[in-house]
Amino acid sequence: MIRSSHGTRPAPRRRGFTLVEILVVIIIVAILVGLLLPVIAGAIRTAKNAAVSSEINLLAQALESFKAKYGQYPPSRVFLSENGFYPVTNTTLIPGDVLTYGQLAQRTLSAFRQMFPKVIFSTSGQVPAFNQNSYWYDFNGNGQYDANGYILSGHECLVFFLGGIPLADNPANPSTFGLTGFGKDPTNPFSNSITSSPMYNTDRQPSFFEFNAGRLYLDPYNTSMNGGNPGVPGYYDSLGTTTPVVGAQAINFYAYFSSYGNGLYDCNDVNLPFEADANLGTPIGLSYLAHGTTYTSVSPNPYTATLTVTPTGTVTYQKPQTYQILSSGVDGLYGVGGQYVSATTPGSGSATNPLPFDLNHTYAGTSLTADGTIRKRENDNLTNFKSTTLD
Repeated sequence: MIRSSHGTRPAPRRRGFTLVEILVVIIIVAILVGLLLPVIAGAIRTAKNAAVSSEINLLAQALESFKAKYGQYPPSRVFLSENGFYPVTNTTLIPGDVLTYGQLAQRTLSAFRQMFPKVIFSTSGQVPAFNQNSYWYDFNGNGQYDANGYILSGHECLVFFLGGIPLADNPANPSTFGLTGFGKDPTNPFSNSITSSPMYNTDRQPSFFEFNAGRLYLDPYNTSMNGGNPGVPGYYDSLGTTTPVVGAQAINFYAYFSSYGNGLYDCNDVNLPFEADANLGTPIGLSYLAHGTTYTSVSPNPYTATLTVTPTGTVTYQKPQTYQILSSGVDGLYGVGGQYVSATTPGSGSATNPLPFDLNHTYAGTSLTADGTIRKRENDNLTNFKSTTLD
């Protein structure tokens, strides 16, 4: 039988998707993205933290190389006098501190005489060879003699001792820095590398650590520099993304504290007074005892392993004979520091854990229980005494 060519034709094939099908696909993709984003974010955060931990290890290796050459770890606060005169009899207290300028000068002089034994320093007048037109100690590498002394804190000391004399791209208004090592002249390793300066010396030893110039910044809170002359920068960890400014809520300098080999730390070696509490009270700090008197050291502070709350404030520090390097973590906040108890210890996660030297469980006069989130800022901190974050 022959079928008519005009019989029933097969239904046309459908093209494309219906609106319902498209919506279903979009919903499924959105769910998958929602599930994957936290995983991806966590992986990125882990990778960034690993990079910082690795850099801390490299800094630690550089500190060991420094000690092998100079016989001690770098101090974490020094008084620098470009004419070599160190007034150890000065009894004026450093603002907010228990030390006098004379005591800090003595501490610096003791370290410098061991590290640089052929450099001439004086406690009774300017050094014999000093001439501000042709010879001085250009610690900050700006090519000019700075008449007044200035203080470097721990984060600046880390850069100065491991990197050497800084060289600003524009000494009058620096935005970036290079580090030129110390000069090889044992009588004055503090010469600079500015060709137009009378202190120019091209014979230099290499830096102990290769600092990334894009992460070297002046500390906006260090007002001790003479006449606003460019100082020695601190070093941002790789989590830091912005130039530090006064009032900023994130300062990502690597904080460095030296134990000076005596099992003790000076909490005031690094003070970055920018962190506020929940009531915007600033700066936050930690109460501690020194010479029988209670003082407050603002954030950050070195960490302790144990604490005995007694009138003497006896503590055992983390890394008691060497140093501590602290990263403020991704949030750029150090917290108050103090006692660190491993998270594996039962009950250690409480924000009201007692803090070192803190006889009343207070910081800067405010009860910890009134703002228990303060210590949570330290959860993402990275250090040289723990391979992962502190939480």
